[in-house]
Amino acid sequence: MQIKNKIVIFRAFGPIENNYLKKELNKLDYAVETFPILKVKKIYFKKINFNENDVVITTSFYGVYYLSSLSKNRDFNIYVLGRAAKILAQTLGYKNIIESNGDSAKMLRVFLEDKKKLLKDKKGEIIYAGAKDISFNLPEKLKELGFKVRVYKLYKTDPVGSFNEKFLDLIKKKKISWIILLSSKGAKRFYQLCNKQFRNNELIKIKFICVSEKVSKILQNKNYLKFFPKLSGVNYIKEIIKNNGGKYGA
Repeated sequence: MQIKNKIVIFRAFGPIENNYLKKELNKLDYAVETFPILKVKKIYFKKINFNENDVVITTSFYGVYYLSSLSKNRDFNIYVLGRAAKILAQTLGYKNIIESNGDSAKMLRVFLEDKKKLLKDKKGEIIYAGAKDISFNLPEKLKELGFKVRVYKLYKTDPVGSFNEKFLDLIKKKKISWIILLSSKGAKRFYQLCNKQFRNNELIKIKFICVSEKVSKILQNKNYLKFFPKLSGVNYIKEIIKNNGGKYGA
């Protein structure tokens, strides 16, 4: 049987696996591997009190996961970013889920469109629950717009020390067709490790998909073949692969 070339996803690894993207890409004619580029660590442990009038904003899969362990309340409106976070929120029993696709800036626009019907009579609070460091500081942007925001920094991400040995072996054997990078912080660490590990032209026959144009600019090597979706979502990533397919170097 012919061995399929690989799609490699670099992402943050935490106590549970976010495998939604991997499952979707497995439907294509590739084998899919996921490797860590960031390590997730919980940093907030106190219980959080909510009421049903509150609006909770999360901007990540792990924000939803850690939030669920800090409060039994599932009745408030909760914003989540992306389909994987929505599926997790549903699994954890949240009832009033508002999904936003894209990035935190897009979520801000969605929230501003919804705020009148969500913050009825100004009884509820706006609560941010998520990562310690975020590329787009959504809580601060809300404060600049005049909102009062309670902020809970639930976890942090630390860069990995080195590439996984299996990934290095796949590079050596020229078995990787695509590498996918899903965050600015992850892309920065990936590029740092590449500059230490590989020769300048060693990755030029691999195609890169970055979650956004901003993330793609972090890969400063002009020889890298980079793509990014014009609109966010797994289907647009799949379209890039289907329309620009081919095996290693094709």
